[in-house]
Amino acid sequence: MSTHSSPTNGRDPAGNRADTPSNQWPETPSYWQFVPVGDYQVPALPARGAMSEAWTQFKRALRRIDEESLQPARKEAQLRALSEVRLSHLVPPVDPNDPADALDGALYDWMTGHDERPVRFVVGQPHGCYPQLLPFWARRHGARLIDPPAPETVLEGDLGVLDRFEVDRPGTRAGNGGLWVIPDLAHWYLRHPEGLRLVRALLARAETGELGRGVIGCDSWAWAYLGHLWPMPHHDALTAQGFDGTRLTRLLFHQIERQPHRRVHFRNAANGQDILAVPSNGNGNGVTAHPELQRLAAHCRGNPGTALTYWRESLRTEPDDGGVTAVEGEQRNDDIFDEEDVWVTNQLHEPILPNETGEDVALVLHALLLHNGLATRWLAELLPLARDVSLAILLRLTRAGLVTRRGDRHIVTALGYQSVRSLLQRRDYLTDSF
Repeated sequence: MSTHSSPTNGRDPAGNRADTPSNQWPETPSYWQFVPVGDYQVPALPARGAMSEAWTQFKRALRRIDEESLQPARKEAQLRALSEVRLSHLVPPVDPNDPADALDGALYDWMTGHDERPVRFVVGQPHGCYPQLLPFWARRHGARLIDPPAPETVLEGDLGVLDRFEVDRPGTRAGNGGLWVIPDLAHWYLRHPEGLRLVRALLARAETGELGRGVIGCDSWAWAYLGHLWPMPHHDALTAQGFDGTRLTRLLFHQIERQPHRRVHFRNAANGQDILAVPSNGNGNGVTAHPELQRLAAHCRGNPGTALTYWRESLRTEPDDGGVTAVEGEQRNDDIFDEEDVWVTNQLHEPILPNETGEDVALVLHALLLHNGLATRWLAELLPLARDVSLAILLRLTRAGLVTRRGDRHIVTALGYQSVRSLLQRRDYLTDSF
């Protein structure tokens, strides 16, 4: 095991314990960091931008022609979408090991018994990493996954479901046999007079230690709503720090599946400028964030999931692109890199809600976000709308690209999320704090 000096706070720059064996607590990639919810920072725009014009400037920037560019612009209408196979190499799903390592660092004291709190909360934004992260983290540590009860059980307020939890017995504190994980607290309640008893009982017993030791994941909208019903531990809850332009650049840099002797250039389709090149002259940590990526990060308010979706949807290739070109360009150890161009277009069909959207539509969207998705039956049950009206609204929103299905639940899409959030905020609906 390698040794290194220990900082005065006992942790390395990534937030991990400096004296921890590397095979137990892996070092955290610098772009993942878990912080208290109150410390979350929405990414700032480049100095030349204004917040109210962020997304407009992002699109205009992609259209703007830079006379100094050495690469010709491409007619965006002639570019074609990449195959799913190619996209899976350029923008693969986030490796859960990376955020899990960061969460390990943030929970180190708690996991090793130096923190006596019985439960810890992890809050995530829609389309963020936490629903997939926590099941992965639970398997890593041998913790029990607690599935949510059926909506009928929630509405009945049946507290018998809390018997599923295994409380630590004396002498088992050092192990993880009694450790449990709830991936999504949003599925433990319904915004209905009869649908809140179970979640209140769960939170009361969890925070007093009656259920043993566990980690509870919660969607950011459910977290905001439950905060009005229960004294949620806002100062103790953790969330992934917002991905600003620098973090997003590093994430994109490390996401790409590398091939020997090949460099991928992501170029602005309007002016040919490089937005990102992989590999560059380093490991990605020193790569400067391009203004377009800074604006994308600001538009997505630091949400890596929605940012990756926008990025993936914007990638294009030329119709006759049958291969790559070998050029000497930058060389390492006399190796010649084959250069591949991937074009970044602004012609995204981003679903936008008109300002005159009716109140019924806003009610449906708000309910979907507060519950991290709802089945059709329960949407009609919770809202003062006829079932046929709810169905018609869902169909319109689905056709507009604002709503999709995940299992049996309707959810707001990643591309439509920012538009929906802005609409609800303008109309003074309860929104999350991110």
